[in-house]
Amino acid sequence: MLKERRIPAEVIDRTDPSSTTVAAKNILMISGFRIFPTGTGGHVHSAGIARSLARMGHRVHVYSVAARYDDYNFRSFLPRSHRIDPIETNLVEETNLGLCFGLLQGLGRRLDLPRVWQHWLLRNAWVPSRLKKALREADIILSDTPWCPPVPGPWNDKPWYLVSHNLEHRLLEQGSPRHRRFSKWMLGVELDAPARYTDIFPCAEGDRSFFGLQESARHKRLPIIRCGVDPGDYQVPASTRKKMRGELGLNEEDTVVVFSGSRYGPNLDALQALREFCRREAGFLAQARVRILVLGSIVSAPFRDGAMIATGRVAEVVPYFAAADAGLNPITRGSGANVKLFEYLTMRLPVISTLFGVRGTALVPDVDFIAYEPANLRTAIDRFLHDRTREQWRVHAEQVWSRHRSSCDIGEVVKRAIADLPDFGAPTRAPGGARLARAEKELI
Repeated sequence: MLKERRIPAEVIDRTDPSSTTVAAKNILMISGFRIFPTGTGGHVHSAGIARSLARMGHRVHVYSVAARYDDYNFRSFLPRSHRIDPIETNLVEETNLGLCFGLLQGLGRRLDLPRVWQHWLLRNAWVPSRLKKALREADIILSDTPWCPPVPGPWNDKPWYLVSHNLEHRLLEQGSPRHRRFSKWMLGVELDAPARYTDIFPCAEGDRSFFGLQESARHKRLPIIRCGVDPGDYQVPASTRKKMRGELGLNEEDTVVVFSGSRYGPNLDALQALREFCRREAGFLAQARVRILVLGSIVSAPFRDGAMIATGRVAEVVPYFAAADAGLNPITRGSGANVKLFEYLTMRLPVISTLFGVRGTALVPDVDFIAYEPANLRTAIDRFLHDRTREQWRVHAEQVWSRHRSSCDIGEVVKRAIADLPDFGAPTRAPGGARLARAEKELI
């Protein structure tokens, strides 16, 4: 889901000097693309893990092997071209701006090819010299998805973990014809993962079961890191709801159901089904004053079509969540878990979801959320309108959050996941943490 966040001009220290954490380590996370500011559900998941480790006192260095389109300029022709962004205390992101990776990324997208080229380059140690330097200095290495495999070299005896966002081979199976051609290859990569990594952090029980069935996983712990979010990022002034509704041309008599997403295959399928639903049920939606708010880069440009309001890419999604009355997850295929669901819960939005949409969570149908099948969305919306008052739904959402907070708060999720992993160190007092300005100086 689209979630662009501006990095503050001043790096804020969000570590807690009085909290119990783990002995500080130099942790390198290798990502296939620039993470900050976050722009997709995948970005949010990676960023949440990196921030959580930094706030526990670790020194976290995110190395992104390729940048975003707007990052490339004449400097990309220079050797060792890169950018370093201080994110917060103990956390920096370094992005490779080299022309080779940029051109291959652009070509791959134009040809609708998955990141096979990236996997091949890293697997064969064809990587920037600054990444090799970071690998030498790291105590622990994280591969952010199997598209970033271990890089051969003298650092291979270091603890190396895989952060799995979903089972990539299943996403390829559900993708375009060109993507489907690589699904069997990726299946082999993921089957081999337990043998190649110290351990794996899956994001859901189904993914954990897949890795756990491999013989090489017999002695792995496979601790789950769910697609949780940082609750602190979802706080807004009380006036935000009214202000945002005014900008959308809505008032308190309108019921707003939000569906957030990026241009990801399952999201696009769900959007098409929603557009057909809005046209088919135009009379019902108009009479009930229900608006379907489609939030994020799932659409390339804003539009209004009957009951549907689409925003396109936005700078901040949280104000739009504040304007909503319920969160909708109409996903019927995919892999892993949906970040959007955890965002709805954190924003205390009642959830209307398919059963598939809540995979990877402990939510109970018709207790924690309104469950529906795609053909019965009208019934689900009608239940939301009549089963409870708006205030009763707010109380209900608060109760659901209280029951499931421990599995939604990414900081708590990460702490539990690494608690029994000796590579991350024994519990100790959290250091105050050096300012990132000093960390940046050391990296350059």
